[in-house]
Amino acid sequence: MTRGRTGSTAVMDSLNKTSSITTAQELFIKHKANKKNSQLVNQSDRVILRYDPWREQNLGRLERVSDWLMRNGTSIVKYLDYVESTVSKTDAKAFGFKVISHHLKQRPGLQNILINRGYAIIYLTRNITRQVISGMVAKKKGKYNAHENENYKNNSTFTIDIDNYVSLVGKEKRAQQDELESLKLSGLDYTVITYDDFVSNRDQLFLDIVSFLKLEPETAPESSYMIMIESLKDTIKNYDQVCDATKQLGMTLE
Repeated sequence: MTRGRTGSTAVMDSLNKTSSITTAQELFIKHKANKKNSQLVNQSDRVILRYDPWREQNLGRLERVSDWLMRNGTSIVKYLDYVESTVSKTDAKAFGFKVISHHLKQRPGLQNILINRGYAIIYLTRNITRQVISGMVAKKKGKYNAHENENYKNNSTFTIDIDNYVSLVGKEKRAQQDELESLKLSGLDYTVITYDDFVSNRDQLFLDIVSFLKLEPETAPESSYMIMIESLKDTIKNYDQVCDATKQLGMTLE
């Protein structure tokens, strides 16, 4: 579980390359709001249909309407049965999928269903100032992720709107605090990890993850997804202003 621009795509990709863990990206993303993305999630030797397309293909119109009106999550239960059945045909000892925090609000009943099915949450965070800058730059670029096969290069530089930056950092900080507090009260088994540790000490982070999941230790594979901002100083035209604003917030870009 995470919020936007926390490096979750790279973390999930790396986890999926281990022998004991298999992962899927955003299974519960709203399909109509994400038309550019494939309906399918290709993971190793299987293909998993995302929730919305699965509903359209496997549930009748009356059943879909009834499920929406009752909001009891019946179709989510059936969908997870399908997903878990698909994964059970692999050698994976653990399965997980990425949930952006707002998916839980968009899908009534999802959180309680996950609790009842014994899911645990690995909550991924990131240095909030870097997270916000990543989002602002990605929006300007129109590019959020890049696989190494794309050979993607972008040497453009960008000016950060300081007032907007400060506002977004405050909002993100409050949202993260609220979500962590909600997790404490949710009844879900959870742990918190950081993308910063993934970048600086991936092996130790993976030891923490497999320990939480009660799995055997494994070496952490490298992700096939690129770091989108290699250097803040080279990417942000008004870098010094951003540094000053960050210091006034009592925070750091490191």
